[in-house]
Amino acid sequence: MRDFATLDRCAAYVAARAALIAVQRATASWPESLAARARHGAIDTVQLTAAAVSHDHASAGRRHCLREALTAALGVAATVDVAGAMGFAGDELADIQRIAGRTVALLGMFLHASTSALSARHPT
Repeated sequence: MRDFATLDRCAAYVAARAALIAVQRATASWPESLAARARHGAIDTVQLTAAAVSHDHASAGRRHCLREALTAALGVAATVDVAGAMGFAGDELADIQRIAGRTVALLGMFLHASTSALSARHPT
């Protein structure tokens, strides 16, 4: 962890972990295929965000991991939307939607910061 003393210092990682916890709680009543997809995407988001933190700031490795984490987080958000469309509504679903949205936003900012730092070093 080059920029962060611990993973808990990275807001995107904390949000991804919160999304995983929310998904784990809410998916018990979902069809197994839908629940598995949401859990797998949430786990991937956490792992990829942690991997991104291990790379140097503005490195290609960090940007790659963040793009993959963002893709996984968007997949979680889409799966939650599908669950809502299938009638699995409630407070837990609303919580996941909020937390998944926050995760996507923070990952996007993390990626932007990693990309902006590169652009600042190499202006066009």
